Amino acid sequence: MDVRITVETIFEDGKTRKHALGTWSRPFRKMSGEAIGLMLEDAKTILAQLQKAIVQDQVEKMSQACRPCPGCGRVRRIHDYRSRTLDTMFGRITARAPRIKLCLCQADTNGRIGSPLSPLSYFLPDRATPELQRLQAELASRHSFREAARPMNTFLPCQVQSHVTTRNRFGRVAEKLEPSLSCSKPETSETSQESGPANVFLDGAHIRCRPEYQKRHLDVVVGRIETTTGSRRFGFVESASPSSSRQISEDLAAAGWRPGDQITVFSDGEPALVNYVKRAVDQPVRHILDWWHISMRIRHVENATVGLAQACCGRKDADDLPWLAERIRWLVWHGQLRRALAAIQTLKHTSRRFEDQSRPQIGSSIRKVTARCDALETYLRNNERSAPNYAKRYRVGLPISSSRAEGCVDDIANTRMGKRRRMRWSPRGAHRVALTRAAVLDGRLKVSHRQTAA
Repeated sequence: MDVRITVETIFEDGKTRKHALGTWSRPFRKMSGEAIGLMLEDAKTILAQLQKAIVQDQVEKMSQACRPCPGCGRVRRIHDYRSRTLDTMFGRITARAPRIKLCLCQADTNGRIGSPLSPLSYFLPDRATPELQRLQAELASRHSFREAARPMNTFLPCQVQSHVTTRNRFGRVAEKLEPSLSCSKPETSETSQESGPANVFLDGAHIRCRPEYQKRHLDVVVGRIETTTGSRRFGFVESASPSSSRQISEDLAAAGWRPGDQITVFSDGEPALVNYVKRAVDQPVRHILDWWHISMRIRHVENATVGLAQACCGRKDADDLPWLAERIRWLVWHGQLRRALAAIQTLKHTSRRFEDQSRPQIGSSIRKVTARCDALETYLRNNERSAPNYAKRYRVGLPISSSRAEGCVDDIANTRMGKRRRMRWSPRGAHRVALTRAAVLDGRLKVSHRQTAA
């Protein structure tokens, strides 16, 4: 049998136009399992021909709609016709596009008229459809540039995509996601009608840097903003971001936060992470130390005291050492930081009483307990104002850790730029990947394009 496909275009004025896409033959006597239905190559050919027919008709109507002058309404003359190549998801199309002369009312103060206007170049300045750019950016944020180009070449009838084209278009899409420095105030979300407090979870990731930048690792800051109206992920590289403060303020506004509302920052105690938010909002913020990082440091002390108790087995009061370490955890958990610091001093003083010159193993265990107690004490003193009553917050369902930010580290940084992928990054490249990856995970990746007539 023969299959003939014809497409009919109906314009707004009632005119119609038919396009013959082609004929496919399926002889019954030579039919095999692979010849049943459409094959992938047949589907690619049909989609490419259909896309070409639609684009040609659209370019023609677009040119007619752009001829009236927006100022005086007179019909502008056509300067000439030129061939324009346009990349789409379903093929590379070469269209015959006109260039329109500007009207006299569009002259400047000196009476000079600008160069002719190409409607197709006005609507698609990158010579590629926004859908194709968005797909390339999304695939490039999940896989390497070569791996992102491979499935498109396999399943779509688009022009053969190389890793260089994918990388360049990915970079242009990422630039549109960067904060706008020309605006005096960040744009607020139209869907967010109510404002409220915001929780900002921050963490950092280390990725390999390219050798020409004279550093071993790059620091990628990732985080998550949660408000009563929604949540939003973000990521950036400080050395490549035009304005990290501007980016965080725009993300806060998009998540539903308004100036004057309370902000609570959760981090592992790194001062630079909290300062990003302070500079962005220009108001006092509350910082809460991540409980997991405190718990791990207390766990080191507990393990050291267990080892000392085993080395001093049989001696009086040796069994009290693990109890003292557990008491430190209880005091910090209930927000009694001063008593916890006093308990650390008590633990160090008690452990020194078991000093035995004849048994070097005990001396080594005592030094280990003392060193870990000193590290815990320094950590708590540096973050004394950031340790609340974790038990009370936990009972009422409030967050007590930055686990959401640590999840963003895996989703934004490690999945695409982790050390296991054996890639090295420039600051600019890593910053673009972090921006786009966060937008893809939130489902807000869009490629802006002009929608009004020239």
